[in-house]
Amino acid sequence: MIPAPGGLARRVAVLLVLSASAAAAQEVVPDSTRAAPDTTHRAPPPPPPVIGAIPPAEIAPGPLAPGSRITFSRDSILWTSSYTLADLLSEVPGVTAARTGYAGEPTPVLYGGRGTAGIEIFYDGVPLTALGVDSISVDPGRISLIGLRRVEVERHPAFLRVYLVSERDARLGARSYLRILNGDFRTAGYAGVFQYRWPSGVGLDMSADYLNTKGGQGDTRNARWFDLRARSDWTPSPLLSASFQLAVQTQDREATLVDNGLSTPLRKDRRTETLLRIQGSTRPNRFGVSYEAGLQSTNWSADSATADTVLGRRMVNRVFAGLRVSNGLASAGVTVRASDYHTPLDVELTTGWTPLPWVVVAAGARRETHTFDRKSSSAWGSLGLYAGPLSLVGDARWADAVAAPVLATDTAQRTLDLGGRLGLATRKLTVHGGLERRDGFTPPPITEIAGLPPLPPTPPATFFVGDASIQYGSLTLSGTLAQPIAGKAPAFEPPMHSRVALTFRSKFIRTFRSGAFDLKVQVAVESWGAGTAGVDAEGAPVSLPGASVADAYLQVELAHFHAFYSLKNFLRATDTWVPGFEYPRNRQTFGVKWLFRN
Repeated sequence: MIPAPGGLARRVAVLLVLSASAAAAQEVVPDSTRAAPDTTHRAPPPPPPVIGAIPPAEIAPGPLAPGSRITFSRDSILWTSSYTLADLLSEVPGVTAARTGYAGEPTPVLYGGRGTAGIEIFYDGVPLTALGVDSISVDPGRISLIGLRRVEVERHPAFLRVYLVSERDARLGARSYLRILNGDFRTAGYAGVFQYRWPSGVGLDMSADYLNTKGGQGDTRNARWFDLRARSDWTPSPLLSASFQLAVQTQDREATLVDNGLSTPLRKDRRTETLLRIQGSTRPNRFGVSYEAGLQSTNWSADSATADTVLGRRMVNRVFAGLRVSNGLASAGVTVRASDYHTPLDVELTTGWTPLPWVVVAAGARRETHTFDRKSSSAWGSLGLYAGPLSLVGDARWADAVAAPVLATDTAQRTLDLGGRLGLATRKLTVHGGLERRDGFTPPPITEIAGLPPLPPTPPATFFVGDASIQYGSLTLSGTLAQPIAGKAPAFEPPMHSRVALTFRSKFIRTFRSGAFDLKVQVAVESWGAGTAGVDAEGAPVSLPGASVADAYLQVELAHFHAFYSLKNFLRATDTWVPGFEYPRNRQTFGVKWLFRN
């Protein structure tokens, strides 16, 4: 059963709050992600913290071509207005987060004309397995950012790989983080992180996130989720580590029905995941020869009260092993994964090389074996040339792959996607712009929206995809744009899709010389032109009206105590990402975040 507000979820959240409050009474040590304090008029600072070895981040190996990697650091996650991974990915050029309503509602993320098959998500280096009613794809709108140290997006033509890295802290002693929020529709959320690292190399990382809301169609739909994640690792030296983690996700959401017959189904389920991993290398920072091996187990079960009991209980087990050789200028590796689900065998090769100071070459290949005698093959490669702040990159990705192996009738589709982009990166100005030639494709269905007909085939098209950021003092103007210049935009990926954000960020050092004050104010507008939202039961296109949705965000820090305020859709747009589903107007959320050490 899903914990009730007064049950396990609330008790765990309260325990995290109490433990963090006790730590707050102790001495606060500045986090390494913030600016160092000015000690001109103050007592000498405490000695620098002792740093211990931690397991390396499981991210895409390098080197990669310029602009191929987008990184959201621990600091940017702390200061973001995003609540879920779907919110965060909407800042990536060309990504469409098809929001069906308020928090807790499904948010399919689509990219490159591939639908949900255009994005693959890894958690600590292992692919997330889609189970339950969302067994075709993982819903990024259900992935909380609490407990993540880093999010990294690797870009390919018409395809993204997203790497989620769980929290791990290198400082000896404790680190705690709290977030308490409230808002419209009786929304309440409690989240916390507690970490401790001992001199022996043992580390403990725990996180919990509880959300309850009545937002949705008609503002009466109840939704509740609770996430709990615990990780322990032993890192006796920078050359060796072993870790074990347990994650539990529960969700209790009422069904939503809209006038055009679409709905989001009742959800009352639990997902449990365990991961055991051993990592090692002959040199620090995974240089030399590095290796890893592990076991992952994922279990999904539905409550007997739901209509999804036909799916019953499912368990998926996966073993994996990897070997890599790297010297900083070149790397090559192989990873083998074996599973008892719809992809029994998965073999992946990656390599990167910087033969000259101004050249970087990267490539990869993957071969998967699926049930019902099906196979998937893919390969990609990129060549990057750069001189000073300028870069020129060419990308190619070929695939003959099954989009949804869980569907026995799904067969492989062959595609060849090409891309090229120019880049300029300076301290104040960053610009990337290029063209992507995307092959035709038939996306898999979006099962989290009941009644939605299968997405129509995506015709071949050429897209312009770009992003830019310019900084002037404390002001930063940034934006992304995806626009077809030949061919038509695919369903739910409207033409002329852009996001523009104006951000003011300052520590006011002249006034607050200790560096203890920080302020962020951001206004962001996401806009898109009129497109299509698939086809109806008779095969006629469903219109997707153009719209603009604006959000505002304010966050203030004083000595690691943060207060924040978020206002969504303050332009009161009525036409949103999925026709028929209402996105609340003037949705307010506010609360506090508290980061401290003892």
